Amino acid sequence: MAFHLRREQQPTVLDEVSKEARRGAAADGRRSYAALAKSVGLSEAAVPQRVRRLLDDGVMQIVAVTDPLTVGFSRQALVGIKAVGDLRAIAARLSSLPELEYVVVCAGSFDLLVELVC
Repeated sequence: MAFHLRREQQPTVLDEVSKEARRGAAADGRRSYAALAKSVGLSEAAVPQRVRRLLDDGVMQIVAVTDPLTVGFSRQALVGIKAVGDLRAIAARLSSLPELEYVVVCAGSFDLLVELVC
């Protein structure tokens, strides 16, 4: 697993059609472009271009999520960590552990959140 730091960039401004396309893709990632086009009011040809732009701009990602419990792992936990020091360095170090599915630097009650699967 890699820990990726986001580069500073200007936020992408989404119009209502892009917001709806993102919502529709998130609700059902297997939805066809034709079905997505109908729900957002675009032509079927325009939807792949809109989705590609959202992907290229880093607004959304296409990922596959596996349920660890169905592939032989018996324990899964979300762990909140309070830490002192350079949180990005700590997160990078934690991300080298194979049991951690993801590592997130966050604000709130904890400094880092990790998903542990074993």
